[in-house]
Amino acid sequence: MSKGKNLLLCLGTLMLSLLLTLSLSGCEADNEYNMNYQCYFTFDTQLHNTTLLRNALNPMAPGIYALVSSAPVNGVRTVHIELNDGKNTEDIAITTARENYTTWVLGTNNAIIVGYSSLGNGLYAFDRQCPNCISDYNLYKYPLSWNNNGQWVQCGKCHRKYDLNNNGFIVEGDKGSKLVRYRANYDGTMLSVFN
Repeated sequence: MSKGKNLLLCLGTLMLSLLLTLSLSGCEADNEYNMNYQCYFTFDTQLHNTTLLRNALNPMAPGIYALVSSAPVNGVRTVHIELNDGKNTEDIAITTARENYTTWVLGTNNAIIVGYSSLGNGLYAFDRQCPNCISDYNLYKYPLSWNNNGQWVQCGKCHRKYDLNNNGFIVEGDKGSKLVRYRANYDGTMLSVFN
């Protein structure tokens, strides 16, 4: 074989390897987020002056997480926010027509957990339901509760503990799946959590 053909063959092999690596890393990134359970939530923090949610959405204050859920209160659509200290809560009435016409699906148990990782991993949005109890028992009635000063969450059924700062991996308990994670974006005004 001539040197020119060898060079072309090497370049072709190199390009194929590069394309394969890029496509595989793209698949891994897509698999990071759960597509089995629906989640769609948008919230305008400029329209609703919510100190608690803004604390959790501040990249300069990582490790602060907020539990976000929604339910009617006295016939008014309301967003409930609870900080990971387990003490501070806030209820925000949703009164604008635009927001009331938006359909929200907050994961498997009508609640998500959002906040910035203290390990520098960016903004996280997790489902509040234990993923292992869903798959093992088909149970949706065991929402996760705060643990370890709000840096972990724990399941009341299987007692697994998950690290919110480290991608939702199990830190105590039986082996299993990490927390269900959704895509999250916050531009300083609008929070969007989706899959």
